[in-house]
Amino acid sequence: MASLVCDARASIGESPILSSDGVRWTDPVQQRLHRLGLDGAHSTIAVQQSIWSLAAPADGVVGTLTDRFCEVSSDGTVKSGPPAPLTAGCRLNDMAVDQEGGIWAGAMHKGLLATRGAIFHAPSPTDVPTEVASGLGVPNGMAFSSDGRTLYVIDTLARTLLAYPVSGHELGEPVIVTDFLGLPGKPDGMTIGSDGSYWVAMWGGSCVAHIAGDGGTLELLDIPAPHVSSVCVLDESTLFVSTSRMRLSPATLTQYPSSGGLFRIDLGKLS
Repeated sequence: MASLVCDARASIGESPILSSDGVRWTDPVQQRLHRLGLDGAHSTIAVQQSIWSLAAPADGVVGTLTDRFCEVSSDGTVKSGPPAPLTAGCRLNDMAVDQEGGIWAGAMHKGLLATRGAIFHAPSPTDVPTEVASGLGVPNGMAFSSDGRTLYVIDTLARTLLAYPVSGHELGEPVIVTDFLGLPGKPDGMTIGSDGSYWVAMWGGSCVAHIAGDGGTLELLDIPAPHVSSVCVLDESTLFVSTSRMRLSPATLTQYPSSGGLFRIDLGKLS
């Protein structure tokens, strides 16, 4: 069962990551960074621009701004890199880092136009991002396989989980792992467990979908919020799940008052 650990009231709670001092996540709409400390204390930092996603390489925290990568310090200071060569009407979205600290991020059209999505890569936040894949809808949850040879990407618009072979700084032709057939909502943020299974936040579906490595559905974990946006895993025993209040009616918010909060699921208690 999911328990509310932080009533953040985020418009869009995105990209929870684990850091040395707790869980961090972002609300790009309200331009805030959130932190849930190891002691359970919640703090927020106002930033001057929208940070759409976060990732945690070994040496710090990086993020995506609208058109470039950035470094994010513990006090919320943002150091931005050079702009990515985005096409008109697009912005950066979700991201992942590889074993060498290289940054990979999706780009989406702000009007959600199909085939306008792409994936960009840069060796570091200070390098110019280059386009390495195109023709997507809305690239969202991104994660690497344990050996770093495969990049998994959610395409929310196409309702697919894609697997891209990785060779250096290049991506090969992707294959579809699953199309989420019959599952509620749309796939959004995603993380991978040590067993190679996927934990996928289902926007509009009030749940996290646990997907096997072969694409089959293992289970659905109920979340008391319609818009489940992203997820991260702690020590293979705990999930942290971010949610959103965006575009929910007053009646729906009355029914789901914890929307926009951060939830915790103890996986050990599910078995």
